[in-house]
Order: sequence, then C-alpha cells, then structure tokens
Amino acid sequence: MNTLVAGKRIAIIGSGIAGLSAAWLLSKDHRVTLFERAEKPGMGIYSVDIPWTRGITSIDIPLRVFTPGYYPDLLRLYQRAGVRTERTDHSAAYANEHNQLFFHYGNWLLGERSLGFPKSASPALFRQHLRLFSKLKSCKGDVRLKSMTFGGFISEQGLQSRYLSDVLMPALATVCTCDYRDIENYPADIIVDYLTCGVMDQGVMRATSGVDDVIARLLESPVTLRSNCTVQAVRKAGSDVEVVSKYGAETFDKVVIATQPHHAAELLASEKDLRHTVEHLHAIPLSVSRMQLHTDDSLLPCSLLPLSPVTYFLPADTQRPEVAVDLTRAISSLRHGDPLLQVWNPVREVAAAKLLADVTFSRPLVTLKSRQAVSSLRDSQGESDAILLSGAYLCDGIPLLDGAVKSSLHIARLIGSSRCWDA
Repeated sequence: MNTLVAGKRIAIIGSGIAGLSAAWLLSKDHRVTLFERAEKPGMGIYSVDIPWTRGITSIDIPLRVFTPGYYPDLLRLYQRAGVRTERTDHSAAYANEHNQLFFHYGNWLLGERSLGFPKSASPALFRQHLRLFSKLKSCKGDVRLKSMTFGGFISEQGLQSRYLSDVLMPALATVCTCDYRDIENYPADIIVDYLTCGVMDQGVMRATSGVDDVIARLLESPVTLRSNCTVQAVRKAGSDVEVVSKYGAETFDKVVIATQPHHAAELLASEKDLRHTVEHLHAIPLSVSRMQLHTDDSLLPCSLLPLSPVTYFLPADTQRPEVAVDLTRAISSLRHGDPLLQVWNPVREVAAAKLLADVTFSRPLVTLKSRQAVSSLRDSQGESDAILLSGAYLCDGIPLLDGAVKSSLHIARLIGSSRCWDA
C-alpha cells in the first residue's frame, strides 16, 4: 500500500517513460496511483528474459538509447533517480539489396566523445556527408525551417545525394521509427536540430542495467501501482475527476493521462467540453513498427573487417530499411556470447528455432499540421486543469524519451513538485 503523504490525490494512466517520470516527480509530495493495463509497467512491456552465459538476462525491446545533446532531461532524471548509464557502440554498416556492404564505419569511444572512422566508404559519399552537414549547421536556427518540411528543405538547398538517400534517411527512419516519406514530411527545423545536436560526436548511451532498473528506481518512492488494470473512462465530477476501472469509479484531484494520443482521445471522448482536445489528439499521426529478437546471424552481410554493431539492409523499392543491432557487440555486458540480434522492420524470414520475440508497437509522428495541434494542446494546459496530458508527442521535437520526460516535468511544475529542476 502507498504510504500517505500530504498533497493531492493523483492518478497517472500509463506507465511508459512519461507515466513513470511523472510518478517519480510527483510521488514525493502527493499520493500517486499509477494505472497500467499490462501486467508490468509499460516501459518494459516487451522486455524478455533469455538464458545467457551467466544465467538469465533481461533484454529491452526496443533498446532504449540516447544522445546526451538531445536528451538533457532524460539524463537529468536518470542522474537524480540513481540510474547508472554507459556508452555503447552504435557504429554502423550499410548493405544494398544484395546484402553487400557499400558504407561501413566504426567508433572510437574516447571519454565523452565518440569519434567515427571509415572502415569502407567511397570518397564521393564522404564528400556528400561533409557538404550536407556543413549546410545543416549553417541553416540551424533559421526561422523559415519551422514552416518547411525536411523534404522541402532538401529540395530547396539542392542537397539530394546518394549519401542522403542511402545512409542518412535510413538512419533517420530508424530513429523516428517511420517511413522515408514521413521523414520528408517532418518539420525541417526538427530534423536539422537533431542532426546538429552533437549526435555525430557524442555517441550513444543507455541505462547500464536496462529498463528493469529504470522502472525500479522511478517507482522507489511510494506509488500505488495497479497493473493489469484497464481504465475504461476518465470523467469530471465537479472539481474532482473520476477514473473508472475494475476497481470501480475512484475520485482524484488530478488525473495525468500518459498514454499514446489515440488512447487519450478514447478516454476523453465522453467529455463534451474537451471535444477540441480530442480533435487535436486525433490529429497526431502514428507509425506502426515491428521488431524481432533472434540469433540468426546468417542474415548479416559479410565483412573483411569486424562488422559494426548496427547493420542496415536496404531492399530495393521499400520505404524502410531493415536494421539489426548485434547486442553482443553494442552492449559490454552481453559480449563473449553468441550473436543476439534486435531487428527493426524485419523483411527477411528468420528460422523459427532462432526467434526469441516478435512485437509490434506504435509511435507518434510529427507533421506541420500535427505540430499546430500539439501546440494547442500544450497551450491549453494550466494549473487549474484537473485532467492533464503527458507524452513524448507533446514535445516540439522528435517524440523520443526526452520529450516524454520534458512533458512530465511540465506537468509536475503545474501540480507542484519538489523534485523538479530548472527548465
């Protein structure tokens, strides 16, 4: 049971990183009940336990990684909650439709820097890389980019190249978990800001002990966790809010809905005075992704040099790459074992005996139109509101882990929290 503290009665619906960070930020000063429809917190809903060299180990699906320059609030949350982090090697190799390498680079991890070096790359691709990033850096901060798509920006600047189509676009599609055309429809400033935030030299990090440790530390404060509990409705009841679940109709001072936007819209559909909120939530598009965990390394391209941890397979005439991360190369604690691959957008068959997990999930996208809807949602939330929204989709950037934390931090400031840090 939750140890009662002074403060408001707060319900949080959804236990992804948005719900978990909101619970951590608020639970020191308020009585927090966290609702999750799955059997375990949503941030780790797809994680699987597999036998490994020293017993059973938990594998995060998808792998949660971040770049310090683009994830300042996530990193701050991890530091304050005591989550240890480590640098990982996410250097990459790119293979064409025949599974033949045409671009391959490695990383030297030196302190807080990640220095890339070519293993195999044509001089032409290298020149195209330099030209593109020189232009991106010179255009960063241009206010015109806010009203322009990334595809429009590339066309206006004449930056089309093989490097863009065959190297950068597959990488962006993987980060944003979407199609190439979705990347082209992103607001240009969002993509430019991401590419110039330091991702090229800061490298990639992860929580050292994975998602299970993140969840445990964010729930260390007294929180009533109700897993396997679907919320049927959220409705206003005077100055309070009712949450309807298998526990009946319970009353709270504040309700934070930290789910995907379409789930939030379903919960609020009966509230007539929130119809504009529901309309804005429906205006946020989603992209569906599939991910597998398996041990079939026969799908990896051949390489004369040690293969980098991440491999992109680019089948002809498709809108997404197939991207495999060899976890035994990327994560230090998994080294010295047989290849273990986490694959986003699998397009090739895997031997059934080697398949460990196969999951589907959705992520929000950003367009010029949805950005306006999100801006309206953010602007409409105030201290007096009894129903508040939190989620990565509410950030003004790529909807990633940091956007979720940033959104929950805003909610915690509205409600009141001694754990908030400066903006």
